[in-house]
Parts: sequence; structure tokens; C-alpha cells
Amino acid sequence: MGKAINYGLTGRMGRWALLAIATTLPSACNLTPDYERPQQDLPGTYRNPLPDPSPEIPRPLSLWWKSFDSVEMDALVEEALANNHDIKAATQRIAQAEALAGSAGSAMLPSVTLNAKRSVDSPTGGQGAILGSGTNRTHRLSSVGFSASYELDLWGKIRASEASALATTLANVHDRETLAITMVSDLVGAYIQYLQSVDRESVALQNIANMKTMHAAVRERVRLGESSQLELAQQRNVLAQGEASIPPIVLLRERSFNKIAALLGRAPGALSLTGKSLSELKIPEVGPGLPSDLLLRRPDIKKAEANLVAANANIGVARAKMLPSFSLTGDRGWASQLFDTLTSPGSIYFTLAASVATTIFDNGKTEADIAYSRAKFAELVEAYQQTVLNSLRDVEDALAAVRLEGELEVAQTEVLNASLDAYQLSSEAFRLGMVDYLNVLETQRTRFQAEDANVQSRFGRLSAVVALYKALGGGMERQEDLPAPEETAETRNEAPKEPSDLPPAMDEVGEVTAQPAG
Repeated sequence: MGKAINYGLTGRMGRWALLAIATTLPSACNLTPDYERPQQDLPGTYRNPLPDPSPEIPRPLSLWWKSFDSVEMDALVEEALANNHDIKAATQRIAQAEALAGSAGSAMLPSVTLNAKRSVDSPTGGQGAILGSGTNRTHRLSSVGFSASYELDLWGKIRASEASALATTLANVHDRETLAITMVSDLVGAYIQYLQSVDRESVALQNIANMKTMHAAVRERVRLGESSQLELAQQRNVLAQGEASIPPIVLLRERSFNKIAALLGRAPGALSLTGKSLSELKIPEVGPGLPSDLLLRRPDIKKAEANLVAANANIGVARAKMLPSFSLTGDRGWASQLFDTLTSPGSIYFTLAASVATTIFDNGKTEADIAYSRAKFAELVEAYQQTVLNSLRDVEDALAAVRLEGELEVAQTEVLNASLDAYQLSSEAFRLGMVDYLNVLETQRTRFQAEDANVQSRFGRLSAVVALYKALGGGMERQEDLPAPEETAETRNEAPKEPSDLPPAMDEVGEVTAQPAG
């Protein structure tokens, strides 16, 4: 009796000791290096500031397309964010990454399985019968029970795998944000290009009408003997050139239309647009903020950093493979040859085992895996820094384009006004016989070119603003910039602001951060 009591006490103490080890050792060591964001020297201001920025100009909102003040454009963007198939595919990639993160984290807890088995073993005609050993019998066995297994995360390998998977999930979130910003920029750009084609076609048709009128006038003068056949041929040539300019413009319009339909997830035949002119769009005023804001806003930079975090965690995974792994396994159930006695106390069985495994020789594979993980991390550091530099370049290019395209539009307007005056004066003088036809022909060409160039300069200015919004990451507001929930526009004596709720594909997704390892 005394031995039985001592054995029972010893067994219970052993089980409690194993439980204590299982709960305390997983946080005993962590082989993942501490992550630090790579240092990047950022300028305090941009090299190409906008001319005389007004302090009242707000920083661009995530709903930046609304600043163009186009109802049709707003509706198109909202539909594209809801129906674009590329964004839907990116959302499914996030779901895949989340599932992989859940799979990686599942190893933090034991796995438990239920097993049931019924076996029949009958070696009739087998070796036992030949040897005459009397083993030529049918054996039956029924069993049902639970099995559990658990790997002690002594070196933080499982936690590092989960942290890597979570960081990869976050990278996929930022990838969807990048895709959404690019898609919206492409859609707005295609819509602006569509309106530009409509304007250019209208200008060309109007000039063709004027050319036809002039052609009729020259033909009448030829009939009266006041002009030559050469002048008539020259006017016919100008008219033919004007008519030849129409098909390329219409082709550009159709391509823009089809691109819009594809971004909306529609067939071109199911789309109709009501926009008539670039003059319907308002040119927004943009305050670009500071270069340091890009680190907090541009999703491609945040994606590059999330990849860095994942690669840093993978170093810990590779390091942990050099050390022993500890596992616990256990079984508890009932087994019997007869169903009737399956649930009797005598049919109960259990096993509990602990195992240790370590690699003695793998021909340098583990060291190579660690070297690869470190090199991968170093590669992604360089990729991160280059992404930051590329973002600065994008903003600088866009700022320069906004400024210079604005100056070009002003200059092109002057060119257009001068060409219209010259054409009107030369036409009147030609009718009065004061100048020859070459003057009229030259001013006619200049007017057509100036009107077409004026439309294109307007398009260039609007496109530059779209490029700037895209380079800034689609907007610049952050959570700390928004008013506290209890504050209202009335209590601050301010005008109510535009609602900040975003379409689903443009929402700021909360960052998932892994808990630090012990």
C-alpha cells in the first residue's frame, strides 16, 4: 500500500512539474533579432515647392478625387472600388495570408485528435499454421481515445513563424492599398483623358467647319478670278489635314472609354458617360505636406517595412533550428477485444511521452538557412531605402509638373488669344484684298494648333495634380489629425468638415503587430 501511495504522489508531482515546464519554458529564450527601422535621411522640405502656397490650403484627403468637383467621376470611383476585380483578388490574398498566419500560430497550443479503430487480424494459411504454433486465430480489437501532442517553443521558433506570417499579412494589406491608389489614379486619369479627347474632337470639328467656310470663299474667289487654283489647292490641303486629325483623337477617346469600363469591372457596351469637357473639372489646390509624412502614408513604403519585419522574424526561425526541439505526446482511451467490455475500467489505457530531437550533422544546411535569412533581410533593407527614395522622386516629379504645367497653361492661353486675333485680322484683311492668301493660311494653321494645344495643356495640368495625389499616397490625413470624438465643428467655431468614412477598399486597415517575445 505504501509503495502504491508513494508512486501516486510521485506521478502527480511529475505531471505538475511537466505542466510548469510547459508553461514557463516557451518564454525562456527568443532568438529573433530586435527590429529597428532602417535609418533614412529625409529632407525637411521638397526641392520643388509649389509657388506661394497658401497656409489655408488643406492637405489632400484620401477621397482626393472629390476635389475635382465632378459628380460623375465620384460615382465612377466608388463603383470601381466596389467592383474592380484586381482589388477583389488582392482582398482574397489578404484572406490567404491571414489563414497562413492562423496556421502558423496554431502550433502555440497542443493539438488534440480523436481516434477510433476496429481491427480484425486472421492469419489463416499463414506462417503460424505452417509452423504449427497454434497462432492460426482471428484477433479482434476495438479502441477509442484521444491523442495530444505539443512542441515546447523554447527558442521562440513558433512565435517567430507567427510574427513572420502576421507581417506578411500586413504587407498584403498594404499591397491592396497600393493597388487601390493606383487603380483610382488610373481611373481618374482615363476619365480626364476621355474628356480631353472630347474637347480635342470638338475643337477639330469647329476648325474643320471654319476651314470649309474658307474653302468655299476661296473657291468663289477663284470663280470670280480673284484667287488662283494654287490657293484653292492649299486650302483643300489644310482642310484634308484637319479632317485627318479626327480619327486618332476618336481612337484615343475610345481607348480611354474602354479602360474606364475595364477598371469598373464592366463590359464597354454596358457603360455610358455624360462628361462633355475638361472645363467641367475644378483644378484642386494641393499642399504636399512634409517628406517625412510619406513614411506614414505611402502604402508601398509600409509594405516594404512589413516585409522587413517578416524577414527579421525568419532569422529567428532559422536560428532556432540549430537548437534541440522538445515535444510532449499523450494518449488516453479505451481498448478491448469485445464491445461489451470497451467501457469497463480495465480497458482504460494511457501513454505519456517526452522527446528531444536535435540535429547532429546536416552538412551545413542549418547554417546556410541562417545565412540566407540574414542576406534576405539585408536585401529588403536596401529595397526599403530605395522605395523611400523612389517615393521622394515621385513627389518631386509631380510637384515640378504641377508648377510647370500651370505655367504652360497660362502661356498657352496667351498663345491662343494671340492666334485668334491674328486669324480674325488676317481673314478680314484678305476679304478686303489687303493681304495675300498665305497670311490667312498661316494664321489658320496657327489657330488650330493653338486651340488643340490649349486643350492639351489643360489636360497636362489636371494629370499633374492626379500624379501628385498618387505620389503622396492618396492623401495625407492621419488619425491624430482628426478631431476627438467629443469635439464638433460648432464647439470649435469651425465649418463642418467632409465626412471621413472611406469606401471599403480605401479604408485604413489597422496594423496587426505581433506581441514581443519574452
